[in-house]
Amino acid sequence: NKRWQMTGRLWAHFFSLLGQAIFLFLFGCIDKNTGGWPLALAMLIVFSIFVNMAEGTSYGIVPYMIPEELAVVSAVVGAGGTLGAVIATWSFYKNIASTLTSLKLHAAYVAFWALTCFLMRWDHLGSMFGGPKVPVDETSAVQSEKNIEDGASM
Repeated sequence: NKRWQMTGRLWAHFFSLLGQAIFLFLFGCIDKNTGGWPLALAMLIVFSIFVNMAEGTSYGIVPYMIPEELAVVSAVVGAGGTLGAVIATWSFYKNIASTLTSLKLHAAYVAFWALTCFLMRWDHLGSMFGGPKVPVDETSAVQSEKNIEDGASM
């Protein structure tokens, strides 16, 4: 946490989402002729590991965004995940006849959201490419950490 700070969290989030997109796409490429159910099961297991990693990295970022409004940020992020599932279902699975095509398009959708990690930046936390632009004094950093810990224990 002290060494990589938000830069490390964002890179971990990016790689989690990218891995999710890659293995979802690979899962969508498998049929009876290209490996059958054993290969499909292996791809699905690895895909689900990346899904869980991405969920964890999301909630590793949330407490640091706006520590004073932790509950609101957590609620919006949680609701956003549910909304994303509804959008994906209606966009890719409801209107497209081929399930394999739907899986590939959904993988592209996830890859797009992975690329948005490059745009994430906070003045007090930094981005994927560097630390905060605004120098943080030691007392405010300690207070911010305390607020996060207090919010997590509630």
